[in-house]
Amino acid sequence: MKFWTTSMAASMFAASLLIPLNHAGAESTKEYYPKTMDISKIAGYSTGASDEDGGVAEIIKYNKDNQKFYLVNGKTQTLDIVSLKKLNGSKGQSLEKEKSVDIAKAVNSASFQYGDLTSVDVNTAQKVVVAAVQEKDYSKPGKIVVMDYSGKVLKTFNAGVQPDMIKMTENGKYILTADEGEPRMGLKNGVDPEGSVTIVKFKSGKTEHVKFDKEKAIDSDVVIRNKDGGALKDLEPEYIALSEDGKKAYVTLQENNAVAEINVKSAKLKSVKSLGFKDHSLAENGLDAAKDGKIGIKPMPILGSYMPDSISEFEVNGTSYLLTANEGDATEWEEFENVADFKDVKNDIKLDSSLFKGMSKEEAEKSFEEMKKNPAYDKLEVLTDRGNDAIYTLGGRSFSIWKADTMELVYDSGSDFENITAARYPNYFNSSNDDDAMDKRSTKKGPEPEGTVVGKAGGKQYAFIGLERIGGIMAYDISNPEKPVFANYINTRSFSGKIAGDVAPEGLDFVSGENSPTKRPLLLSGNEVSGTAAVDQLAIPGYLKK
Repeated sequence: MKFWTTSMAASMFAASLLIPLNHAGAESTKEYYPKTMDISKIAGYSTGASDEDGGVAEIIKYNKDNQKFYLVNGKTQTLDIVSLKKLNGSKGQSLEKEKSVDIAKAVNSASFQYGDLTSVDVNTAQKVVVAAVQEKDYSKPGKIVVMDYSGKVLKTFNAGVQPDMIKMTENGKYILTADEGEPRMGLKNGVDPEGSVTIVKFKSGKTEHVKFDKEKAIDSDVVIRNKDGGALKDLEPEYIALSEDGKKAYVTLQENNAVAEINVKSAKLKSVKSLGFKDHSLAENGLDAAKDGKIGIKPMPILGSYMPDSISEFEVNGTSYLLTANEGDATEWEEFENVADFKDVKNDIKLDSSLFKGMSKEEAEKSFEEMKKNPAYDKLEVLTDRGNDAIYTLGGRSFSIWKADTMELVYDSGSDFENITAARYPNYFNSSNDDDAMDKRSTKKGPEPEGTVVGKAGGKQYAFIGLERIGGIMAYDISNPEKPVFANYINTRSFSGKIAGDVAPEGLDFVSGENSPTKRPLLLSGNEVSGTAAVDQLAIPGYLKK
């Protein structure tokens, strides 16, 4: 959580209220969010296709050995290989694909039918590229594909059902996948596959699937939607972060609003901890939850379910921390759903004002009644399986930092993302990634933070968070995990058209200066709607002295 004094919170809240009156917003942004680094786009790659539904340029990983990146191309279902060797640091460079690897051709057989290429990772210890592939039948196990740097398939391993993310330990001993196991045809006419984490010993090929069948390891307050299937079937692994020594895996269970810890060597589940809820009644946690064509960021009697997508691990002074992008995700598989419009459930909610620390009982009830009467809140997405004692919404519209061993929340970026984007892009505030209509996503998940990556530069630790909807990447100095400092926000989307420039960052990767062809730190992003990859260069005071 942020450590605010009353005057700090009041000042920030006052600044947020000024945004609707001053759409330029430049001065308030400089005053409250001064940048401490420069970020500029120096090169880009286009797959040649875009799609308003996303899924084009997704996960991106850099290989320091050959200075190339590997990009999951969801449109052609290939792995694109692009070289950065010719980068010189000047802006406007256009990158060309060196090769596309046809993964489907490599894995199709009488016993396996290719469905989707979801993730990629690079390991320089074993000098391999690994990819996660799902089966066409959503209820069947997927594959782990191991390739050399050129994309030649060396071997495959069996993953769990719907491997959605792949990660290899730095020493190259283990490959892990987060096997989501979604009930894509619902429960009535389909099945709910078991979620799992696959762990492969690279040398021996021994494969284990960590299941969520250890009841004592799962906190009682973890959300279980499929009551009949229980945690074994309901928990849906989304993303994996590894401890610095590679011994622990931290796995987001997005729809369940939880994080699991797994011992990599023993392939044993240690814990599943609930993340709780974000109190939007606090001044520093204000949000715009109304679709009215205005910017109105303010405290409200709403509890946000963090529901993180990506997760990153970093250490400071020997303490391990986890950084999450609090995107939010509803369950909407056929008849198996847990989200509704506020107008359809508002009369069923019996507000428990004691749940809100930023408002008195009278203030919370007054605000709630105003929401019920105002049609601007009718389309606010509300979770229907968290209880009827509050308005529960999807995501935190923020990033959070947690102590890895206890999952204690030590920091949340509050309303930063909405405040900053409102000041920088008032005419496109809370727009979506398939058009540029202002305020379209306020009743949904706002800017929708999705991807994260951390990296060191200039003796400091930085976090980068991609915003899926309005676009762009937030940068923070997280050297002090309890008091991160905003560093900059770059958005290379062009609002000249509905889909132009770099739209909807999905996967991020950080390249240190020592491994960069320009000798300066780089930030790579795969943008799933525009079908582009961007190469951004960081300029940090004192990093390089000429």
